Amino acid sequence: MPRCSPRPRGGVDVRVLVPHRSNHVVADWLARGQYASLLRGGVRIFLYQGAMVHAKTATIDRRWTTIGTANIDRLSLTGNYEVNLEIVDPGLAGRMEDVFAMDLSNAQELTLAQWEERGALAKIGEYLLIPLRPLL
Repeated sequence: MPRCSPRPRGGVDVRVLVPHRSNHVVADWLARGQYASLLRGGVRIFLYQGAMVHAKTATIDRRWTTIGTANIDRLSLTGNYEVNLEIVDPGLAGRMEDVFAMDLSNAQELTLAQWEERGALAKIGEYLLIPLRPLL
């Protein structure tokens, strides 16, 4: 990923890469219920094509990175046996950003306009799952 650059609203460039299709349908619908808020807030969401991405990684300013198995949800952080490494190393963090940039070449960006045009069934499903959000 290129160096983070200032953004008009939030001050940072936040990009999220998620699988276009995954093996966790209910979790996907729960997460997708947050897409509109994220997109309106300036977060850029990219849908990885053709494969399931299972890695949980993040980088900040080519200086800090985390790599591991933990999802950022209540269950993974409190009940599951998950582990992440937190690494402060410009070399490794820079390499992770390069890998992320390469992964983006196999992804399509989801825009707010595209998201708002999704079908009624998807919207209803997301709405019906709202009560389950605190569990994840």
